[in-house]
Amino acid sequence: MSSQAVQSTSQTSSKPPINLGQNTHLDPGAYARGTHAITLGDNVLVHPRAQLIALHGPVSIHDGCIICEKCIIGGPVPSTSGTDSNSRNTASESNPPTPLLNQNSEDDERDPVKTIIGSNVHMHASSQVHAGVTIRDSVLIESHVTIFANVTIGAHAKICAGVSVDRDVEEWSVIYGNGDVKRRRKRQTRNEDEGADPADLVETLRLKAMNKEREGTVALFRAARSATLAKKK
Repeated sequence: MSSQAVQSTSQTSSKPPINLGQNTHLDPGAYARGTHAITLGDNVLVHPRAQLIALHGPVSIHDGCIICEKCIIGGPVPSTSGTDSNSRNTASESNPPTPLLNQNSEDDERDPVKTIIGSNVHMHASSQVHAGVTIRDSVLIESHVTIFANVTIGAHAKICAGVSVDRDVEEWSVIYGNGDVKRRRKRQTRNEDEGADPADLVETLRLKAMNKEREGTVALFRAARSATLAKKK
């Protein structure tokens, strides 16, 4: 095995420094790897089997986020040299390389790529956010979404299931179909006599429900963890 392959493997498996905010639950079944810092704000929930990758640069997840199982933030994950060539070909077809992302580990060390997840972002299962992405506050990302490098997702946007996003998304937009179909969740202009926009009320209720979901799920995870530890004694 070459020295470059050994270095790549060690970086992939190494554990980064992690800063946890108050009441944040990083499940023991979640994976954190890389050499750069990972920062989680207050009241963040990271489900089992989620992956936080700090190989290309630091990862910052702000307050109140939910990161569901099998999500990957900060990827893509480099393949190891021991992987079968057929497996690599299959993986490359299903997960194309991140555009505009330098894959050289030495360059990553000199010029790290920051991955930023804003407050109250809800990522559903099996979604991927590549390194260099910026997601603003209160974004909803449904399952099996891929957001490529250097993309910015505006606040309160919604990315529907299965969409691959390779360009910036405006705030309050809904992206669906092949990723090039969108509509707005909120009108850009509104007369004063029309009163409050219903979209604001719906969004407020959604965020309240999200907070309840996070609190309840954290309580269940911690209770299950305590029960498991009690059985081992």
